[in-house]
Amino acid sequence: MPRNLARLRYRLPPAPVSFEGIDAGRVRLLENKVAQYVVRQSNPRHVKLQTVVNAKAKPLPTGKSMVRPIKPYTLRDVVDPEGTARHGQIIYVFRSIKTNQVIYSLQELLDDHHLAQLPFIGKHSVPAQLRPDEWTPHCVIAFATPEQGHNAFRKLREFRKLHEVSWEKTNPGWKQLKIELRIKKIMDQRANMSADLAEVLRIQHAHGLQMATALAEQQQKASEFMDKKWASIDSLANAAAEKEKQAASVKWLEHEIRRLTQKMKMKHMQKDEDQKRLEAARASHEARLRRVQYALRKAEQFKKMQDDLAAKAAPANEAGAQERLDDLHSQVSALRDSLENPDPTRSQEHLDVDADLLERHTAEIATLEEAFEAKQQADSRDHYIARSVLPQVLKKPLPTPYTLEGVSVMWADMQDALYAAGAWPEAIEHETLAINRIRDSTAYLSAEEFEIEKRNEVSRILAALRPEELQETDEDKTQLYSRLEEPEQKTGVLGMLAKVNPFKSASA
Repeated sequence: MPRNLARLRYRLPPAPVSFEGIDAGRVRLLENKVAQYVVRQSNPRHVKLQTVVNAKAKPLPTGKSMVRPIKPYTLRDVVDPEGTARHGQIIYVFRSIKTNQVIYSLQELLDDHHLAQLPFIGKHSVPAQLRPDEWTPHCVIAFATPEQGHNAFRKLREFRKLHEVSWEKTNPGWKQLKIELRIKKIMDQRANMSADLAEVLRIQHAHGLQMATALAEQQQKASEFMDKKWASIDSLANAAAEKEKQAASVKWLEHEIRRLTQKMKMKHMQKDEDQKRLEAARASHEARLRRVQYALRKAEQFKKMQDDLAAKAAPANEAGAQERLDDLHSQVSALRDSLENPDPTRSQEHLDVDADLLERHTAEIATLEEAFEAKQQADSRDHYIARSVLPQVLKKPLPTPYTLEGVSVMWADMQDALYAAGAWPEAIEHETLAINRIRDSTAYLSAEEFEIEKRNEVSRILAALRPEELQETDEDKTQLYSRLEEPEQKTGVLGMLAKVNPFKSASA
């Protein structure tokens, strides 16, 4: 677990509510339970965006089987709700609203160790601690690969360091300013961050073209080498298989090696010239035997691998396999949503059926994806058996070339992108970071409006639970909510007590 996520305040999700199994005669219990459910669902779960970890919160216990916890609402929930991005693929940029200092992070929350990025340039230039009310999201940068994200992260930090410690080379006039004003100007990295990001992306684009060229050359060399090598292996294996028995040449070579070994031990063959002649002949037969055995073994491995890939790719070769895969993905997404937010009108048996269906669909998706991957490898003949004949210099692949396709910059304030106007590469997509999307979409009602909406929602759920009572009148609804709102009648000794405290001493 990343160290800046080790102190989140985790909490368990609310227990799922089900109205099934309640006795039809216990109408009051059902009405109260529906009203409580509506009030709970009306409370928005994610409204406040968290930017700094909670240092006082306890870490989530590990190694225990428990319900999946709900972590605080962070930037990752906004830019990567599915949680599919790998470490380094997203860079989170935070800005101080007081000094415009910038901090880069590979995680969605800031922790105390992030303050080490800020150099000491004067009094109060480095905050003593991170305050959630002072640090706000500035932008989020998403890359295609984690390697490209790590490269950009290092370069952005290096450029910011140069701005902060080598300011006299770019702004020599600041030496004449007062110390307090000069420190404020050095700490203000808001405009420099946009210019640095544009320059980093330009460098990555140029470097990516060189990486793509080198990768294409390596792939071309590897393809030519494999074609030539496998052609020689096939010819050697076919020549050995043309004989009456596939291993006839192997047995003959082994026999010749044994015969030459015995001949070298004879007394009349102990002369130097005879020994050298016999040793050369035996070495030639041994080399030939190794080549034939290697060709037969590799040919058998290649044939077996191709047959296995063809068997695995059978589901992908069926008609409509791609459409079936897309349909399964949409069904799995819908089933997961229904299980994470269960409808209280559905019974536990229906939820169990959905869980079983989700498990079967997930297994089918995994099978289809493996089939498509096997089909691609079988068609291109690019698998570990085919590449096993490559030398080490060609076997190790080069890094994935950097590309600007799919790179997006999401700004909290789109005006910050104008600081580097004209320097952005054309392929970069600029978007708005919707950090307040849930807050804006949440309707805030007064007490009277909330009571009206609650009544309407309770009526809808009760109508779904008891369809035979759809024709109830407005008077019935009024009586229903008067029963819901009236306080519970006390019984026993508490019911016998008067509203006025009888134990209070009377005043004269």
